[in-house]
Amino acid sequence: MNEISPNVSSAITHENYVLIITFENGEVRTFDMKPYLKYEVFEELKNIEEFRKIHIDFGTVCWESGEGLSNDTFYIEGVNT
Repeated sequence: MNEISPNVSSAITHENYVLIITFENGEVRTFDMKPYLKYEVFEELKNIEEFRKIHIDFGTVCWESGEGLSNDTFYIEGVNT
């Protein structure tokens, strides 16, 4: 049986394109967005001011310019803090 990753409850941006993400189960993970910035879909986020414009929508982190990743990606690839 597959486990479902918890939804994101809050997130803050940190320097160097890092997110500090709190999940609904209380876990906090650090997620480095730098490897994703090489993809065209995340081009706008190279501007640090655009990167900082985050919000939570449908249980995951989204950006004002429309980019986002699944909560699974943030949870599985995030590093426990």
